[in-house]
Amino acid sequence: MKKFITYGVAPIAAIFGLFLTVAPVHAGDINKVYKDTCELCHGPDGKGSEAGKGFGVPDFSSADYQKSRTDAQMKESMTNGTKNQNYVKLSDLGVDAADVDPLIKKVREFCK
Repeated sequence: MKKFITYGVAPIAAIFGLFLTVAPVHAGDINKVYKDTCELCHGPDGKGSEAGKGFGVPDFSSADYQKSRTDAQMKESMTNGTKNQNYVKLSDLGVDAADVDPLIKKVREFCK
């Protein structure tokens, strides 16, 4: 029995542990995705960080900005990039495509 645990269960547990550390820890947690991939430039409130403002990021809390963009346009920007050379596509940051629509919803929530 001891050999079974040493040679059977331990390697399986190690592989399972490795899988858990490689899998995205924030997939589906939109607040974590935003914090880890967007907040550096767009700020915690969507108004833009100092660095982001320097790069020309939009103010997500602005009603004018929100009216100027459809969800489809936001998805296009997030997925394929923008004219802003400093923008990094979400896929290049490791964001799962399934998280894009919830991120759009989060961006919409900055404008109250």
